[in-house]
Amino acid sequence: MDELHRSDFQPVLRTLQQSFAGDRGVGRAFWQLGLLEKVMAHNLTPDRLKEACDLVRSYELAVDYVMEASDLHEAWSRSLEVLTATNDLLAWAAELNLIVSRSAKSEF
Repeated sequence: MDELHRSDFQPVLRTLQQSFAGDRGVGRAFWQLGLLEKVMAHNLTPDRLKEACDLVRSYELAVDYVMEASDLHEAWSRSLEVLTATNDLLAWAAELNLIVSRSAKSEF
């Protein structure tokens, strides 16, 4: 991807980094706690959530997905897909009792 395209997408990439991969980003739970592997291995996990796991397997893959956009509007849309997939996976992991709530002992 050329640098001009990357600079156009900086606001999107900055938001993605902060909310997804930053120090308090939710994506970190996937990688540090092995949450993606646990969700993928669970026999009740639907295919659409297994596909979501592939989308958020790493920050680099999420950035690559956003950078494949043809324009800024599509880049924002793609970043929202990443964040939606993240939220869906967290909700599913909580449903499977793979995440302990903050009111109990938190794994985050």
